[in-house]
Amino acid sequence: ARVASLPDNNFALSFWSLHIALNTLWTPVFFGARNLKAGMVIIVLMWFSTVGLIYHCLVVDQFAGAILLPYLIWVSVASALNLSLLKRNSD
Repeated sequence: ARVASLPDNNFALSFWSLHIALNTLWTPVFFGARNLKAGMVIIVLMWFSTVGLIYHCLVVDQFAGAILLPYLIWVSVASALNLSLLKRNSD
């Protein structure tokens, strides 16, 4: 919300939109369809979109970018869990 009203926010909002789309897609693929491989692809893309979001938010508003850093840690943990399940259930 802080970034949405600021000038030069195009990249930040684009990465936010991409991130939200991937985040919305990951849950039904991973939990609903139990497709661990597709879930891994989606969450890796989500991790990179989160990094892009943080970077472009930092450019526009340092506080907005900084408060997203714990979320990157959470996406990293979820990615590691997804990878662990994928390795343990490879078939």
